[in-house]
Amino acid sequence: MSLFAFPSWPRVCPRCSQLIPHVRLDWRPSSRGRRFMHHQVDGAAIKPPELLRPKQTDGAVSGLKALRSRSSVLRQVADPGHASTRTILGQSAEVPIRARFAPSPTGYLHLGSLRTALFNNLAARASKGGAFILRIEDTDQSRLVQDAEERLLRDLRWAGLSWDEGPDRGGPYGPYRQSERTHIYAHHVRQLLDNGHAYRCFCSPEQVESQKRMLHEEGMPTAYAGTCRAIGPSESQRRAESGEPYGVRFKGDARHRISFRDAVYGLIQMKSTEEDFILVKSDGFPTYHFANVVDDHLMGITHVIRGEEWLISTPKHVALYLAFGWQPPIFAHLSLLVDANGAKLSKREDSVSLSKYQDDLVFPVALLSWLANLGSSFKPKAKTPRTVENMADALTFQFTRGGIKLNFAKLQHFQVSYRKALLSTPDSELSPAEADLIDRHLIQPLLREIDVITEGSNSNSNSNSSSSSSSNNNCSSNNKNNNNKVTAQKLPPAWQTPLDLVPALRSASSRASYVNRIFAATQDRFDCPTRLAQQHPYLFWRVPPSLYLASGATASALDRGILAQLRRAVEESWHDDEPPCLLDGVRRHFCLADSVPIHQVLRLVGAGDRHVVSHSSACMLALLGRDEWRYRFRAISDAWSTVPLRQDHHPSPELATLLPTVTSPLYHLLPPPPSLRSRKRAFTR
Repeated sequence: MSLFAFPSWPRVCPRCSQLIPHVRLDWRPSSRGRRFMHHQVDGAAIKPPELLRPKQTDGAVSGLKALRSRSSVLRQVADPGHASTRTILGQSAEVPIRARFAPSPTGYLHLGSLRTALFNNLAARASKGGAFILRIEDTDQSRLVQDAEERLLRDLRWAGLSWDEGPDRGGPYGPYRQSERTHIYAHHVRQLLDNGHAYRCFCSPEQVESQKRMLHEEGMPTAYAGTCRAIGPSESQRRAESGEPYGVRFKGDARHRISFRDAVYGLIQMKSTEEDFILVKSDGFPTYHFANVVDDHLMGITHVIRGEEWLISTPKHVALYLAFGWQPPIFAHLSLLVDANGAKLSKREDSVSLSKYQDDLVFPVALLSWLANLGSSFKPKAKTPRTVENMADALTFQFTRGGIKLNFAKLQHFQVSYRKALLSTPDSELSPAEADLIDRHLIQPLLREIDVITEGSNSNSNSNSSSSSSSNNNCSSNNKNNNNKVTAQKLPPAWQTPLDLVPALRSASSRASYVNRIFAATQDRFDCPTRLAQQHPYLFWRVPPSLYLASGATASALDRGILAQLRRAVEESWHDDEPPCLLDGVRRHFCLADSVPIHQVLRLVGAGDRHVVSHSSACMLALLGRDEWRYRFRAISDAWSTVPLRQDHHPSPELATLLPTVTSPLYHLLPPPPSLRSRKRAFTR
């Protein structure tokens, strides 16, 4: 039976009709044989959308598609905002999210912790009125690193993450260092002692360790046996007041199970607690579990977003929330980063260290975009993010489960995409921060590399050969392995000679702007700014005379004719900064079927090699400029004049009739041959 034979919607899909109880549907045939839905929402007529009859080739499939289509339309009719409503970790984006990042200053910021901070920041930014809180968890006094907190704040700022409340900014729920909140923890642990959810433990660490060893030898669980549970409140109070050292343990109940819903892993059910875990240590400082729960509640944290290694500890936290009578926040446990073998990444690995990416001149936004796509993804067709706010708008907040392997090709993709977005933006439209990034990550590293290579090329190559052979191949801003003494052996062999900088790089006033123009023209054609000089040396140094001499030995008569014609065009037609269209007249003059020979000669002049992988001819003309091209034309012409034309390179009779006209000043006025008049292809590549 056709889907349209059903007289009412509830008979077609009772479940969907329950979703929209205020919508009444009537089916009425139209004059064209189609059917329309006439809607009334709470008695008010609305304009009906037209639904076309589905194809009847496959009744079951087409009927299902039509049903889904109508269900979508009806949901939009019942709730006009349904289609545009965005959810973040199971909650509407209209509801504010208060998320936090709580690092411990026992070490430095690494890739995994930066990823956790990023997702917390993005969740808060994506919600309406959300806030991102930075809290320092420094209760483990024995493991604190002296400068760790300072570097944590500096690295977060380098990455572009900002916080609304924190130790340096303050806020309504401060202080934001746990070491300054001990009076708050003392008050709350007293509550647990009074209501019977905690007790004092007078066991020394040696006693606890001895108990664990005995239980392990007997093959039993090594959880704390609850030795001090039986001590009465009055006895416990007396021993505490007498100065006997003690800690405070949570009184768990292993008979009960705790269930909570994780935004990533769904419903989780575990035993409440397998042991009476410590809340406050004998030195008076709280443990992570206790301070974490108290602070999250008092600071109004709505979402706890962290790595999945904390999933096994969540029952302890939920038990504490229940003991206090508090509502637990929404938990979201992120998949861990793993290596190629699926093992958890070690903090000592080079790929985890944040300093590696800083030294490799990775753009902070590119690094964050990469991390955001390790376990989640951007929306389809999302533009390259340029700010953290762009990432918050583009992220789907749909997270995968299981280990996430590092995909460095994806990092390079975001690096190139972001760099291209920066370089394609006019200088007047760049923000001060973006202009500073271009200078620090592109211009200055390349200028340092150029100076190092130039200095090395002009020094004694024998004394520097050892240092050059071990030069750093990584894209690094500090050139750790260069020692300011690197020769031109970084360049192609033909360029390993004393080098002469182009005039634009000799002046301090024009160096940065010249390099910036090269970056704007190159954009995504290089993987690292410091290697751009090695890949395109002709843009930074003048072509060595030896290259011009070598090319003259293989130059044909046509090459020499094209060279003379191009040189004349440059000398007579190029009057302003912008290069004119020099190639059209040269090609018409020689009646060439294509412009390949002309481009090859241009590469010989500009780069010293006709087959070099280089920029387009038009781009090379514009970058090097008129004066530099005139110099190179004179240099190659002088070099070729000393090299006689080989006998097998003498022109053919047909070409010989054309070569005398090379010096004609009216070459650009000649009409093209009839065979070329209809061609509309560009002669500059």
